[in-house]
Amino acid sequence: MTDELSPQLRCAAEVCCVETHGRDGHYENSRMRRGNGTQELKLVAKAFQIISREISYQGLAKALLAEALSYSGATRGAILLSGQRELLAKADASFPRERTNFLASFPPNAEFSLPNDLAEVVLDRKETVVRHAGAARSALVDPTKPSCGKIAQLCLPLVHQDWAIGVLYLESDGDQDVFTPQCVWVISMLATQAAISFESVRLFEALRETNMWMVRGQQIGGMGSYRWNTRTLLSRGSRECYRILDLDLDVNPVPFEMFRSRIHPEDYPALERALSDAISTKSPFTHEYRVIHRDGKSLHVVAVGQFDEGPTGDLELEGIITDISQRKAAEQALADARNELARASGLTTLGELAGSIIHEIDQPLTGILTSAEACARWLDRDPAEAAEAQKSVTRIIKQARRAAEVVTGVRSLLRGTQVHFAEFDINNAVAEVLLLSKREIERAGVCIRTDFDRSSPHVEADRVQIQQVALNLVRNAIEAMVEVGEGNRILTISSRSADDMILVAIADTGAGINPADRERVFETLYTTKGAGLGLGLSICRKIVKLHGGQLWVEENGRCGAKFTFILPRRQAVRTSKIQ
Repeated sequence: MTDELSPQLRCAAEVCCVETHGRDGHYENSRMRRGNGTQELKLVAKAFQIISREISYQGLAKALLAEALSYSGATRGAILLSGQRELLAKADASFPRERTNFLASFPPNAEFSLPNDLAEVVLDRKETVVRHAGAARSALVDPTKPSCGKIAQLCLPLVHQDWAIGVLYLESDGDQDVFTPQCVWVISMLATQAAISFESVRLFEALRETNMWMVRGQQIGGMGSYRWNTRTLLSRGSRECYRILDLDLDVNPVPFEMFRSRIHPEDYPALERALSDAISTKSPFTHEYRVIHRDGKSLHVVAVGQFDEGPTGDLELEGIITDISQRKAAEQALADARNELARASGLTTLGELAGSIIHEIDQPLTGILTSAEACARWLDRDPAEAAEAQKSVTRIIKQARRAAEVVTGVRSLLRGTQVHFAEFDINNAVAEVLLLSKREIERAGVCIRTDFDRSSPHVEADRVQIQQVALNLVRNAIEAMVEVGEGNRILTISSRSADDMILVAIADTGAGINPADRERVFETLYTTKGAGLGLGLSICRKIVKLHGGQLWVEENGRCGAKFTFILPRRQAVRTSKIQ
């Protein structure tokens, strides 16, 4: 029997034999009570097993207390455990329950209060105390059965790696030597085993808590860990990995065919190639694919991993698989929203394009209407004044051609067709724009001031497009002065020649433009007008830039804005396209 026991238990057998056969009196009675050495070893071994298989503080404390009471024959007992590795290092003589991790006592309702002298020896020195004392010095008081007379006390620390992690206290009524050296030695052995078990429980609790956090973290993040053997094709994974792949938890390890059955058929060939490439190069693995559950539910997942050598020496892939279905759904929703925005933007752009064309040809059409009405009036007279009617018809033809040129220019701008450069007088071209805008200018109550440089007015450019720029800037200036009082609406147009450049400025006395918006007004679809289109200035800048020039805006003195564009007199390239 003893050959099958641990060295500690074989040593205990020798001690038990000496104590039970070499002494008389009480010890003979103890031998009779506890049995012979072999039988006692069986009891001790059984106590060790009972204590060792407990995995909680409560279970371990109760088991130790029960075995200690049973072996010693003590009447009462208690075990006090600390939540930290040391037990109340700065405690006074009493140990209230609320300051400890766990207190087990028998009887269960007994109050435990360790006297100062016991605390000093047991806690400070970590020594065992066996003594007789009066009932008044009892550390364990049972309110239902107060002690009287003398009592025997055994108090020893639960020590692990020189840390006191608890106290074991036993107490018996009477003045008999219940706690014999043999008894104390065996109880100390049980306490030592229990202290080791307490530390194991602490580590187990820490491990369980860490595992709980990890499992919870994987559930929250939708991530599962896995390990795949590239030779056996078997894999193991965390609980969340099983959920993502819709696998039964009792399948462990997971055969590759079962894993493959969860992969979307359209995605498996690409996954197989990615795995093959990663294995051949032993490079980090990353791949996205779809998983199909048994109920037809589809998940988007991404798997990442790295290769290393497994316990058997096989090449294994260890990594994480993440459920990215929500992210994919969000990305799809964003893509749908962008497509819808693009569609809406396209419709808006078409509307703005139509508005821009109307904006450009409104003046010629108005002129055509006015001339046609005048022609009708000349013909209605008696006699009819054919000469005046002929003049009106001539103006109609001229303005119709002007409208056609505008349409051609817009088509050229939008389609990127070639721009035709020719030499013309910039002052005359701008004057024609003012003439076309005359009716609108008069209706708005705007006063026109011109300051043209006549010294060298010729420029090589596309006349129609430059007039489009001037017309757009003039109309913007008129609209900017709507809120200005009559008599203060002044539109100033000037030109200057400088070296090989010609500058044209169109200034108004309106509210002006916020400095923060002076560059943004040239962005496509950006407008400071309540009903503006946001295309005019963007197109104007593109036209000027195509001609090798620049267009900008600045303050016009104390009020208003001044738009200025500058063009080179000669073009280095005679034909080009607007991008």
